[in-house]
Amino acid sequence: MLKENFYAAKSMMKPLGLGYQKINICPNFCMLYYLENAEMTECMTCGNSHYKPRTGSGKTLVAYKKLRYFPITHRLQRLFMLPMTAEHMTWHQSHHVVDGVMVHPFNGEAWKHFNSVHPHFSAESKNVCLGLCTDGFNPFRSFAASYSCWPVILTVYNLPPRMCMRSKFMFLSMVIPVPSSPGRNVDVCLRPLIDELTQLWSSRALTYDISRKQNFIMRAALMWTINDFPTYGMVSGWSTHGKLACQYCMENNKAFTLTNGGKASFFYYHRHFLPPNHRYRKNKNDFFDGRVEKDVAPPRLSGEELFDVMSEYGDIVFGLQSGKQKFHGFGLIYNWVKRSIFWELSYWKTNLLRHNLNVMHIEKNVFENIFNTVMDVKGKTKDNIKAILDVAVFCNRKNMELVCDGSWVAKPRASFVLEKNTQLLVYKWLKSLHFPEGHASNISRLVNTEE
Repeated sequence: MLKENFYAAKSMMKPLGLGYQKINICPNFCMLYYLENAEMTECMTCGNSHYKPRTGSGKTLVAYKKLRYFPITHRLQRLFMLPMTAEHMTWHQSHHVVDGVMVHPFNGEAWKHFNSVHPHFSAESKNVCLGLCTDGFNPFRSFAASYSCWPVILTVYNLPPRMCMRSKFMFLSMVIPVPSSPGRNVDVCLRPLIDELTQLWSSRALTYDISRKQNFIMRAALMWTINDFPTYGMVSGWSTHGKLACQYCMENNKAFTLTNGGKASFFYYHRHFLPPNHRYRKNKNDFFDGRVEKDVAPPRLSGEELFDVMSEYGDIVFGLQSGKQKFHGFGLIYNWVKRSIFWELSYWKTNLLRHNLNVMHIEKNVFENIFNTVMDVKGKTKDNIKAILDVAVFCNRKNMELVCDGSWVAKPRASFVLEKNTQLLVYKWLKSLHFPEGHASNISRLVNTEE
């Protein structure tokens, strides 16, 4: 039954524990006015005032910026108090495992490694395993000025696949309001979440399981994060720009800067991952001109080794006005820009897989680049003049170089570019394409076969 007004509806919802905390934050993202800092009147870093100036006496203090944080402990406990979800919260241990078939993250090596390192946690099947995801979006779309809002979402992996990826089991933990990307300052906003995750790991929470009619001590652990490539750099503390973009290979990669394109390229980077006797290692014509690959793949540091490395670096000063602080050697032997707040979780260094990449997001970008190049879309193809000039510098592919004849220069047509009549067939196919509702956007409305 609907309540008569908004106040009555809020009063009804309040006993359920579904509220949120308003935490004031410095507008420059230097610090949170949180716990022992809650009563401070100005930022300890930039000196910016905590509250907006008041025009009269008796006015309510209004902070410059607020962070909304939604605690997760009560919501996790509620999953065990509802009959429809309580019986599914131990699915990941009661489900029959088929060797060689991965139907859920618990089939993966990272989950099994975590269980072996923390047997006391895995022994209780009702302990909760979580994943974290964040990304920015414009809540006003294109109808207003550019503005970025960053929700931080947690998903519960105890549930079966048909449930754990549904929106009602994805918990919004906070909303970060920023005009643009928070960058490395995202750690300032994540502080209350990390504190609660630390408490759920060590202090635990007494919870009632309605399916078994008994109380138990619930613990929770963050297994990994899932983000696109730029956000991966924000949360991990390793910059994903430049030649040292890979956090695993670090300074051992062979990326180089294109002479004409000016961008970092990993064109020659993949061959040392091949088996020692692979024929591509000795191929001098189809890769770098005249080069044979003899090196082996670089070693991968464990979580404990990375933790020891990060312990040597000091803390940075957060905030939009703190400037570009860089550790000594940045861009030469490493790309660390901060020590990520996730390292404060005592079990984080034991995780085999700490950060995942959002495959669907990356596939979309890769598909667009390939599609625009194959269809030779003007202004969007990667087969441009700079790319052709770099081919002449690094490769032995005479058929792909510019053709010069006196006063004119011709760009060769690549073998992978479709003819005009074939392109039209592809566009007509896209125009007639329909997906089940909720599985993809309406691609057909983006296609104009006339043009």
